[in-house]
Amino acid sequence: MRTVSEPFSFRSGPLLRLKTIDAGDLEIHSGFTLRTEGTSQGPFTSMNLGLHVGDRSDDVLENRHLVAQRIGIPLERWVCAEQVHRTEIARVTHKSAGLGAMSFDSVVKGVDGLFTTDPDILLALCFADCVPIFYQAQNPNAIGIMHAGWRGTVARGAAHMIERMTRDLDITPEALHVVIGPSISGEDYEVDQKVIDQVCTLDHSLWEQSVVSKGSGSYLLDLRTLNRSILVASGVPERQIQITGYSTYARPDLFFSFRHDHGKTGRMMGYIGMKKKESNES
Repeated sequence: MRTVSEPFSFRSGPLLRLKTIDAGDLEIHSGFTLRTEGTSQGPFTSMNLGLHVGDRSDDVLENRHLVAQRIGIPLERWVCAEQVHRTEIARVTHKSAGLGAMSFDSVVKGVDGLFTTDPDILLALCFADCVPIFYQAQNPNAIGIMHAGWRGTVARGAAHMIERMTRDLDITPEALHVVIGPSISGEDYEVDQKVIDQVCTLDHSLWEQSVVSKGSGSYLLDLRTLNRSILVASGVPERQIQITGYSTYARPDLFFSFRHDHGKTGRMMGYIGMKKKESNES
C-alpha cells in the first residue's frame, strides 16, 4: 500500500521518479524502472534491464537505450556493478562511464554499491526483490546506490556505504538523505531458521521490529525496516530516511519478482545521476 509520503510518486512511462533534495546547480535524475513498455519476451516481458539473467542481449540493450532516453543520460554514461550480495563499495568517476552498460563482462567487479561526486554519469544497479538504497548528500553534492539482499543487509551493507561516503567526503552521517526503494515487503518475504539465525547475529535492537515468527521454523523478514534500523544506528537521522510503499512481490503488473516468478524473471533498475542544469539564457 502506498503512503502519503511515498517518495516514488511520479510515474513517467516505465519509470518511477524519485523526489530528491535540492542540489544547487545540479539536477538529480533518480528513480526505479518498471517491467512495462520494453521489448523482452517470455518471463522477461517486457522491460528487462539485466544482462545476466538469460534474456537476449539485443533486447536488453534496446530496453536500456529506451530507459536512457527517458532519463536523459545516454547509456554510454551509465556505470553498473557486478552485485555479488556482499558489502563492497566503489567510488566511481567520469572515467568509469560505460562500465557494465553494454556488456556484463565490463561491470565494476565485486561490488554491490556505487557512489560518486561527478556529474554526467548514471549509477545503475539491477533488482528483483532485493532492496535498493539511494543516498544523497550536499556540500559536496554526492550520490550513491546500494544493493541489499538479505545477505548484504545482515552484513550491514547500508552502513558500509555511510562509512565510505562520510570518510571519503569528510561529511557526517547527518548530512545524508536516504531512500529505501521498491523491494519485497515483510508481509511477503518468508524465510527459514537458517536465515533468521544470521539475522540474529545483529544486535537485537536492530532486528526486533523486522522479524515475525510464523511457527515451525518459518518467519517473515522485513528487509526494508531492518535496513532503516541499520541506517539510524549508523547516524542518519530518521526524518531523513524515506521508505517506499511499493512491494515488488505484490505488484507483478509493475515489477519483476524473483520469488513471485520462481527465479526465472527479469530485472528492474535503480538509478541515480547528476547533471548540470541547463541555462535559461538565450
